[in-house]
Amino acid sequence: MKLNSLMQLILSQLNVALVKQDEALLQKILEGCDLPELLSQSTLMQARARDKNRLVVFLSTLAVHNDIETQRAQQWLDCYMSIGQKKLQGQINALSPHHILRMAVEARMTQKVIRLPAKKKAGGSVQAWKDAFELLIDGRDWNSALTLLEIMGSDTSRAGQWVEISKSLSARHHLYVDQTGLAKVDIDYEKLAQIYRSCAQAAKQAKMIDLLKALHHLQASALETAGHYEEAIAILNSMHRLAGSAPLIDMARCQCKMGDMHAAIATLDQLLCTLEEHTHIQLNQIDNEVEKKEEQSKPKQFNIQAASLALRDLAEVMNSRGLKYFLVSGTLLGYVREGQLLSHDKDIDVGLIGWENQYDMCMALQETGLFTVGSEFLRGHKSYYIPIRHNSTGMWIDVFIYHMIGEKMVTGVDFFFGYRQTFAFTPFALKEIEFMGVKMYAPENAELNLEENFGNWRVPDPSYISHLESPSTVDKGGLPFMLTARLSAIAAMVQGKEAKLGKVLELMRAHQSRPASMSQELIDSLEKRCHEMSHPREMAHAA
Repeated sequence: MKLNSLMQLILSQLNVALVKQDEALLQKILEGCDLPELLSQSTLMQARARDKNRLVVFLSTLAVHNDIETQRAQQWLDCYMSIGQKKLQGQINALSPHHILRMAVEARMTQKVIRLPAKKKAGGSVQAWKDAFELLIDGRDWNSALTLLEIMGSDTSRAGQWVEISKSLSARHHLYVDQTGLAKVDIDYEKLAQIYRSCAQAAKQAKMIDLLKALHHLQASALETAGHYEEAIAILNSMHRLAGSAPLIDMARCQCKMGDMHAAIATLDQLLCTLEEHTHIQLNQIDNEVEKKEEQSKPKQFNIQAASLALRDLAEVMNSRGLKYFLVSGTLLGYVREGQLLSHDKDIDVGLIGWENQYDMCMALQETGLFTVGSEFLRGHKSYYIPIRHNSTGMWIDVFIYHMIGEKMVTGVDFFFGYRQTFAFTPFALKEIEFMGVKMYAPENAELNLEENFGNWRVPDPSYISHLESPSTVDKGGLPFMLTARLSAIAAMVQGKEAKLGKVLELMRAHQSRPASMSQELIDSLEKRCHEMSHPREMAHAA
């Protein structure tokens, strides 16, 4: 249930216009919009799931007046008008007092937990129960949602409701637990985990094994985000008993977040030994651990035109606030070596000196509606890395915060796995440059900066692994380095990139004397796999 980039931008702009009560802006946004898509139940569900009440009322009203899925639109309009005016409206008022949707609306209106019926059973179709549940969780009324499940649990004939509610939860999970792994202030993750557990118990009773596995996974994810790592690991181990294989990548992440990096590395080595057996591991899940973002949220290929637009929009906002952001990493490399963005890049990389500037930057970007910034990344003096998203293109921009520590300028990457790698550079001043027709900044000693980042930066190397090979990497062979190496090896195997896997193994051989080193047996096994990846026909013939 994810929005495409354009629709996300439109909804964001509409919400801003509604909050400001700017009718001229509303009209401007709606001009040229694809109304059937904008007013569809799918888009309306996006607004509901994000608890944008004004936006839901606005879209529902437009849908009713434009005859787009009128009956459903009218229902949601009556629900949200009732909540807003604290008085039952339209078809909701006409429902029986024991109808589950009316009970859910009244719970939202009064901000009291939904009431159990005294004598009669709560009524309503399967769709009504699903709508009621969604209304409660979209309003973050976790206690009422749990009570609704309790009402359902007393009736053994509600398998259809459990399935539909499980689907609703699954579709919304990325809004509760995103790629950052950080808790959101409006989500009660303990209650969310209880909701998943209730659904899992129903799935178990109905012997829906695939659904049970999925719900266990979501329950563990909620517990992990709540910081209950041991409980999450216990749930993941129960999946091993259920399905014969544990989601080891999730277990390793929980171990790492608990502070036990040695255990996390051992679990990842176990995964490397049996990777082919773990067919549930998806490419985007592995990449997320190494690249910090969900692969599904990135363009399939790096779109230079889209990246250029995102960078120009960034420049306009930053320049208007007098913020000296500067090109770094792959973006700086493209500017110096090729005079353009690199076609094989993954995102845009810029830097900002001093953690104090992060607040001005994020406020400026957020106010435009052009960018999305996760407030959870604003960590004061602890901020090293802030990812922002260009709404209209879906392009990611990584903002690296540089700190003066000792005699070096230090920045870093905060991995979804729960640890940080840091990189140290020779201090540099900034110089103004023009790139793609826009004023920007770059390190004055750009060539030295690139040398410290890439080594021989003049020669392209498609298999370069920056987190491991960069001369700027702090504490090579340390635990963060060793953990990143395992994640890079897993990603290389899943993607079939033998050159990258070979580089990881070469580095592991060089650091075999360090704690958490990779065993010679595992290195030998992975080298054999690397050979198979690079000579598939030869291996097939031998077989």
